[in-house]
Amino acid sequence: MSIRIGPSDPPSRIAGAKAAAPVARGRAADELALKKSADSMEGLFVQQLFQAMRASVPTDGLMERGPGEDMFSSMLDEHIAGDVARRDNGPRDLSTSLFESLRERLGPPADTVR
Repeated sequence: MSIRIGPSDPPSRIAGAKAAAPVARGRAADELALKKSADSMEGLFVQQLFQAMRASVPTDGLMERGPGEDMFSSMLDEHIAGDVARRDNGPRDLSTSLFESLRERLGPPADTVR
């Protein structure tokens, strides 16, 4: 008799009930990876938001734009977006909301596995 394990199976089923400690380490690693992904997603969202805001600003004015200004603006937006994503803004920021919503899909916490 063979047991098939799919990608949607919780870590407790994959590791087995006897291996509670490895499941805990696996769960912690999964949560850390999920948190990093949520932070990256928030950073990407903020960068796209800045890009859209810059596109709405008129470019005609007293001075012409230089050739490096677009590249500098893009790099500045990327840096600021990364800082915003790394900053913990409380329970209502985008990365925390994403993390909390997706953490439920990892399965039950390791301390509830028997």
